[in-house]
Amino acid sequence: MSRLRILFLSAATLTLLNISAVAQAQYYPPPPNQGYHPPPCQAVTPSPVRGAARGAAGGAMIGAISGNAGRGAAIGAAFGGVRSAVRRGSARSAGACY
Repeated sequence: MSRLRILFLSAATLTLLNISAVAQAQYYPPPPNQGYHPPPCQAVTPSPVRGAARGAAGGAMIGAISGNAGRGAAIGAAFGGVRSAVRRGSARSAGACY
């Protein structure tokens, strides 16, 4: 009974290893490292402060059309800062920068 169980588990393990090797072969191998390093995040994405400034400018324009430029600038600054911070975090987690 013990030998049968060991034989069955060994066959199952080999089968799973073979399936994962076949699945891995369907993808391209990673490119060779030829001294390339991703650029710093400051070069790839704008800072959250710059995003807040751009958001404030856009919010002020939209707010001026609707009648309250100050409120539009405040909302735009908050939204622009958060958007820029999220964009930088996404680029960092995707490996586009460090």
